[in-house]
This record gives sequence, C-alpha cells and structure tokens, in this order.
Amino acid sequence: MLRALAKLITNPRKYVPIAVNVLLRKMSELFMNRSFFLQGQMDIHPRAPWRSDLVKSTGGFYPQGDREERQIYNLDSFDNTRRDMLILLLRTLIEQQVPGAFAELGVYRGLTARLIHHYAPERMLHLFDTFEGFTQRGSRAELSNTGHQVSAALFSDTSLEQVRSFIQQRNDNVCYHPGFFPDSIPPSLKGETFAFAHLDADLYEPTMEALKFFYPRMPARDSCSCMTTMPGWVPERRSRISFATRPSCRFRCQTRAAPH
Repeated sequence: MLRALAKLITNPRKYVPIAVNVLLRKMSELFMNRSFFLQGQMDIHPRAPWRSDLVKSTGGFYPQGDREERQIYNLDSFDNTRRDMLILLLRTLIEQQVPGAFAELGVYRGLTARLIHHYAPERMLHLFDTFEGFTQRGSRAELSNTGHQVSAALFSDTSLEQVRSFIQQRNDNVCYHPGFFPDSIPPSLKGETFAFAHLDADLYEPTMEALKFFYPRMPARDSCSCMTTMPGWVPERRSRISFATRPSCRFRCQTRAAPH
C-alpha cells in the first residue's frame, strides 16, 4: 500500500489514471447484479479500458476512408450499450452502401433522432411521433387491441418544437411527421426505400403497422433494420414476435437496454 501511494505522489500523471481504472473495476463488482451497473467501453472505443489496435484496423465507430463529418451524441448516461449498437448498425449500412432513407417511430424528446441525424447527416431522416405522448386515442387502442391499459399521459412531456430545438439539425435532411401512426404517413413515402428503421413506439398498433410499412420497403430485409423495444412493454413485444414469426419474414430484432 505504501509503495502504491509513493508512486501516486511521485508520478501522478502516470499512476492516477491507472488507480482510477482499478477503482472503477473494483466498484463494478459491487453493482454486477443491480438494475444499474458499471461497464467498460467497447474495445473499439478510443477510451476502452484495454489497449487495442481495433480502432486503427477497423475505423472504430466510423466507416473507414469516410470523408463525411460525423458526430456521435450520447443517449442517457446509462444507455451506452444501445448507443453503440445503433452506431455500429449505421456504420454497417454506410460501409455497405445500402440505399434508402432512415426513419424513427417513437421520437419522444429526440435523443436517438439526434444521434442518427448527426452520425449520418447525408441521409434523409423521417421522424414519426404524436409529439404529445400516448394520447387518449393511443391508450384506448392499446386497451382494445391487447387488453393492456396504459396512461394517456405517458411521454407527454415533449413537443414538436422542443424536439426540433434539441436535435439541432445540420441540414434539411430531417422531416417531421406528427400524428398517430400509420395515419401520419404522407402519400409521398409510399414509394420510398428505407435502409434503416428504429421502432420505439411502446404500443402494439403503431409497432405492428410500422413493421408492415417499413419491412417491405427495405432492400436488406435480413440484416440492416433496427427494431428496438422495451421488454417491459408486453404488447409491443407481442407485435414484434407476431410479425417476425411469419414464414416470409427475416429481420433482425434488437432489444433496448433501458427506457429513454
């Protein structure tokens, strides 16, 4: 212990970061089986806890040889896993040059929409939401379709103006579609191709309708679509499973790590 303290005092620049990493690793053991826990960054992250040449050899979170100015925004502080998953999916789409626009159903306050837009500003991003929360219509539909009762006031602490301001658009490649899905789909999108759809509506009907709408319009139906749902929302999960078990369906489902 005394030798360790002596190192910290004589060469703090070198040993303080090491001591902090050791302390964090020890603390992570205390929270391993809790609802929230400490976790190291992925090995392709520039601040990963172990040294790796993966960033240089793979490009890390960015496409290799790419000239687009991409920015990565964090989600909630406890949601790094979903942030990294989304980034890697987007990177794959860009590297493989999968054609099509991007879309998100269930924008809430704009956290994931901001991440998607600033990482891929060259793609058109269509955002679908009531921008008022579940609303009475959504609550009644959920009860009628599934027998599951939800409060109409959930996720109502948002607005279209607030989301616009939060995203801080870099260009005109963000299009907002307020209203109840699928009524909010404009006729002009019926012939659109989508490379990526992030579904986070938390309700059965809009989730099922979104799967019906986006899946046939994806050129890479077996790989590059991101369907993230919250395990606690049983009806939404039911719609995902019901659609995925169809004989002709081959899409990948990703489950989110935590509520936005």
